[in-house]
Amino acid sequence: MVEGRPTTHAKRVVYDPQDGSRAQAYSSNGSTAQELAVVVSHSEGRALTGEQDPNSIAKALLQAPGTSVAIIKCGPQGALVHTATSSAWIYPFPTTRVYKIGSGDVFSAGFAFAWLVEEIDPIQAAWFASRLAAAYVESGLDRFTPDQLEDFRAQARTAHHKLGACAQRPIPETQIYLAGPFFSTSQQWAIDEMRGALKDMGFRVFSPIHDIGVGLPSEVAPQDLSGLNSSGVVLALLDGLDPGTLFEVGYARAKNIPVIAVAESVSADSLTMVLGSDCYVTNDLTTGIYAACWKVMGDV
Repeated sequence: MVEGRPTTHAKRVVYDPQDGSRAQAYSSNGSTAQELAVVVSHSEGRALTGEQDPNSIAKALLQAPGTSVAIIKCGPQGALVHTATSSAWIYPFPTTRVYKIGSGDVFSAGFAFAWLVEEIDPIQAAWFASRLAAAYVESGLDRFTPDQLEDFRAQARTAHHKLGACAQRPIPETQIYLAGPFFSTSQQWAIDEMRGALKDMGFRVFSPIHDIGVGLPSEVAPQDLSGLNSSGVVLALLDGLDPGTLFEVGYARAKNIPVIAVAESVSADSLTMVLGSDCYVTNDLTTGIYAACWKVMGDV
């Protein structure tokens, strides 16, 4: 693997631009490949092609000379693998923890190893890459033993054979309610980040500060409760143990609405009622975001 943008000329290449909205085509610096696999995030695909939906992005990428495989990564939805003769969605392997930094690198490395070195077909190679990325985000480990890799191969093959040529999983219309304080810069930043991440992945979000704003309790509270009643999952930030947030969590559980709680600096003693009412609690923000997504998608 090469980090950076040197000009390369090769028989077979796996290219991951890793530049988000600033992504550039593999050939933009004069690089060439007889056979090219392009692995991009949804945002990178939009930047490279101007298209919006994954299928259109993949078809546009395949128009470039030498490109035989296009993979569009779409977060909790999985990834679309498109070749000249086949197309299939690869589903994610949900994890109990999501260490996001480097996960895209691991996916691309896993695909490159399976497709370039082991010469596995692109769809099966992508299943292996998905399983490898899941192992990485779960553990944070960047090295796995040969036995572990063989287990990942077997699990990827099982998933592939069980699910076959998967279709795209539509994101349900289920609304995610963001519960959390927004009275300081750091609190507002956290809410903004959560809302932005969820909306970027295509999920419906209700955020009281964004969708209602500030006002008199007699005006705000009924609208908050209406938002809660219309939601299928609550994603709550519990740091600081804000009374309003705790009320929203309790109300949601009384209505049997699942709650994903992020508590980075809250003692277990302070979470007795939260844990005892069957809320899912994590001390990691990214894990909480993905847990909410997987709950909506029906994966957990």
